[in-house]
Amino acid sequence: MKKSSNTNIPGVRKKAPGKFILDFRDHNGKRRQKLFRGNEVDAVRARKAILARRDRIRAGIEAPPEKTQAKPTLQEVWDMFTKHRQQKVDGGSMKQNSLDRYKWIKKSLNKYSPKLLKTSIDQISSEMIDNFKRYRLKRGFRKEGINTELRHIRAVFNFGIKQGFINISPMRDVSNIKVTKKDVRFLSDEELVILKKALGELDLSDKFEKDAHDLMVFYLYTGARVSEALLPNFTWSCITSKAIVFPVTKNNTSRTISKMKPIDVVLKSRRNLPTGPFQFTYDQVYNRILYVFNKAKLENASPHTLRKTAGAWYYMATRDIFAVKCWLGHSNVTVTENHYTGLIQSLRESDDDAFEQLLTKQLESKPDKTVAL
Repeated sequence: MKKSSNTNIPGVRKKAPGKFILDFRDHNGKRRQKLFRGNEVDAVRARKAILARRDRIRAGIEAPPEKTQAKPTLQEVWDMFTKHRQQKVDGGSMKQNSLDRYKWIKKSLNKYSPKLLKTSIDQISSEMIDNFKRYRLKRGFRKEGINTELRHIRAVFNFGIKQGFINISPMRDVSNIKVTKKDVRFLSDEELVILKKALGELDLSDKFEKDAHDLMVFYLYTGARVSEALLPNFTWSCITSKAIVFPVTKNNTSRTISKMKPIDVVLKSRRNLPTGPFQFTYDQVYNRILYVFNKAKLENASPHTLRKTAGAWYYMATRDIFAVKCWLGHSNVTVTENHYTGLIQSLRESDDDAFEQLLTKQLESKPDKTVAL
């Protein structure tokens, strides 16, 4: 090859200060040019690297660019991930509602930026995900919920690594939002009085209001998650004369509790229903319970608030955190303690006061006179 003008190096031409044109023939023998920014020494090295790669392609050591498969988009990887997880659902090792969360999060990403899902997975940066995180924060979504979304997105990128689409996940540099630990939302004694009044004002001759009443009482006295009390898992066969069995819980274990009197009254009133007492979808349960909360003007409350309320009052009744763990069906007692840290601490303070008063009273009391025999 002839020496290029403006330099003494073959195949390297100076175009402007800090810019060089690299001339070469590719693996197909076609003349090519590439603009390089930098100094002359680095330009020479860049051209040598190009020629070395060309020679590897010609030798069959490396695949030519036209045969290199393009990286899939985030949308395509997400769909592959969903298909893979669906097999786990079908095999019984994963719950359908767990998989559904990924679908909802993908919808959230698409609502934020359709372009992001169409981007090649190897071109997605941590900054893009951080922007999504900030977007969700500005929209007023709970920090805990956003952290859950990040955990699910991280799982999709880890799947991309296992499939060989990327080497490093952009989630590596995306941190969770710091959340101050606080007690879960549960109904106080004043709120329970308000709720009782709202329940008493429901028209039980109206099917919707009767269902709303029964659902509120059942979830409040059982501490069940919404899905645990619905078909197809929860049927009349799960109810005995003295106990209620929830055969499928979040931890894939069954949970048995006593059938309390208010629950028994509700179930007897629904005996005419085939299959099971609560033939609803999750949304139908949500709408009925929310109807009562709105009627009672109780804010920041949802069906899950009933479960948390049940756990809180069970602890106040028993003062046994392990008993609450078993009754609610938590995976371990640490989960229970984290839920009710503030409540446990406040009750300990009242216990301390009672202890102090009792001991002080005993120490200050006059000893009984003994009679010598």
